[in-house]
Amino acid sequence: MPATEQPKDWFSKLDEQLAKKEKEVMRESSLTTGKKAELNKKILTDLWQTWVRFNKQNIHFTIDPPPNKWLEFTSYPEKFQLSNDFFFENVSVISFKDTAGEMERVGDALKIIYKKDDNESISVLFEFSEGEKYDRYTGWHRYFTQYILYEAPLKAAKIEEIEDVLLNVISKWYESQLRRNRELIIDEIKGNYKKGETFIE
Repeated sequence: MPATEQPKDWFSKLDEQLAKKEKEVMRESSLTTGKKAELNKKILTDLWQTWVRFNKQNIHFTIDPPPNKWLEFTSYPEKFQLSNDFFFENVSVISFKDTAGEMERVGDALKIIYKKDDNESISVLFEFSEGEKYDRYTGWHRYFTQYILYEAPLKAAKIEEIEDVLLNVISKWYESQLRRNRELIIDEIKGNYKKGETFIE
């Protein structure tokens, strides 16, 4: 008489379910990690080339993370390659910031921020100072406002859409710098994008 197959115990059933979920999550995680690395490589390269172009007109900006961490130069600043030793997937904030001598411009910045909530998302923000206010308890503070240029779940984010936004904003920002008229970029941002958070520093 053939031996009857023993029913699976509770833990065997659970273990099967856990292994299935593990595989699913790991696959999703590797997809988003790979996508984040590719987006960061492209965005950082775009911003570095912008930095080089701005620098030719003595328009001074900084990039964070610093380029010497993720670029290798064969001829500074125009001939470079991405570093193989840098983990692009670990970058969760990229900043391209104005360091101009004029006080009101200092701190104007383009930021790319990844957030991990239920699903990882990417936001492209423009952040600028709206001036200073005095608080009798804590003294003078600079007020900053963020405008949302682009926002999407990481899975759905498209580099072409991000680059279109960057193209519009950076070209207006460049004109604003050349004309020494900050209102050009501020009006562009306020007139075309949704207001986000306001905070003090």
